[in-house]
Amino acid sequence: MRLDEVPPGPVYVDTNVWYMYLRSDRRYLAVVRSFLERVIKGEIAALVGVPVLDELFYRLLLARIREQEGQHPLTGLRQDPAGLVRRHAPPIRRAIEMLLRLPNVHLVGVETEDAYRFLHHASRYGLLPRDALHVAIMDRLNVPAIASDDRDFDRVPGIQRHWIANAPLP
Repeated sequence: MRLDEVPPGPVYVDTNVWYMYLRSDRRYLAVVRSFLERVIKGEIAALVGVPVLDELFYRLLLARIREQEGQHPLTGLRQDPAGLVRRHAPPIRRAIEMLLRLPNVHLVGVETEDAYRFLHHASRYGLLPRDALHVAIMDRLNVPAIASDDRDFDRVPGIQRHWIANAPLP
């Protein structure tokens, strides 16, 4: 189901949705903004796992290094990790904190029990570790809906993925 068709209620929001919003991807910004407006109005409770924040910070950091430093981000991070993070962390931090202050955006942590579920999901459904951890958190919270453009979640029975551009494959 498309992101603009999400029914009311709780939805786990994956990194790529926040990234598309913060990076102002013109192709999909209207759909993401519409989704966030529904979150702000209280129609949707946006659940954000701590691993989403980790991944979002890292992806934003890589983009800023590429664009503002004019170098391959991984090369730069090998040469001067502390300097690059210090230079680019403040605007990334402000952006993420702004998202977390939005009404009806709820930060959810990782619990010990999630570790066992994530191992199960990774091996059973062939998910990358971070995706398996997202599914484990969703399981614990009893939230089957995820806002994500990542088709890998389509391999997990019971997950209802709400996509922006990457529709499920037939």
